[in-house]
Amino acid sequence: MQITKACLRAGNVLCLRDRRNGALQIEKGWKMGNYRVYRMNGKEQFLCIAITLLLAGAVSGLFYRNLWGMAFTAPFYLPVKRLVRKSLMRKRKGEMLFQFKEMLQMASTAVKAGYSMENAFVQAREEFVKLYGAHAIMAKEFGNINHQVALNVPLEKLLEDLAERCGIEEMVSFTQVFGFAKRSGGDFIKIFHNTVEKIRQKAEVKREIETVMTAKRMEMNIMNLMPFGILLYVGATSPEFLEPLYGNWIGAGVMTVCLAGYAGAYFIGRKIVDIQV
Repeated sequence: MQITKACLRAGNVLCLRDRRNGALQIEKGWKMGNYRVYRMNGKEQFLCIAITLLLAGAVSGLFYRNLWGMAFTAPFYLPVKRLVRKSLMRKRKGEMLFQFKEMLQMASTAVKAGYSMENAFVQAREEFVKLYGAHAIMAKEFGNINHQVALNVPLEKLLEDLAERCGIEEMVSFTQVFGFAKRSGGDFIKIFHNTVEKIRQKAEVKREIETVMTAKRMEMNIMNLMPFGILLYVGATSPEFLEPLYGNWIGAGVMTVCLAGYAGAYFIGRKIVDIQV
């Protein structure tokens, strides 16, 4: 697909159009962002509020039998928001690394077919868009990179900027090797292919480990629901066993100690399964 050099660019907002039908190749108004910081959208903010209300309702109803406790839900919101943001950040980084690996493999194939390095990334993006769509993060990023290369900006500088904004170790390592090899000369194509292969192997191993850890996190989440399930079951079938724990300060103190122990176990469990690969 041929892309015109004439494009609308204001600040860091980019719009590229196809010569034949004028279709937007990069989402209009899209801005290259700092992927080291995750900014939650409205739907994700609403999810945090819903989780906070559900958690506060479960704690108030099952541990204290006093729904007035839901009025004090504010302290739950920040920890919930932090955990949700961290989970979404991990998911986005994994997806970006996978997309970057796919793009490099396509570029490597194009280089083997005889394309120059710059044209190889143009060809790779076209193939990438066919598989993953034009709205994928790396499709937008490499659309911008290819445009900048057409304006004679060095490819290695653009890749280094992308890696810096993403903050992903594998991308930073690749761009360092790529830039050094291109500046120093030598068998640049062989170095490129070898580096791409190493990135592919590491990304696949990382993805496999993350898949296993996702299953373990799911098991941990199920176990985290067990105390609430036990209280709900006992309260529904034999309420007299729990009756002394409600409506008095001693019972409330015992429940508070149990709740604190549960919270401590939860965060210890999070630390165990939160393995940085």
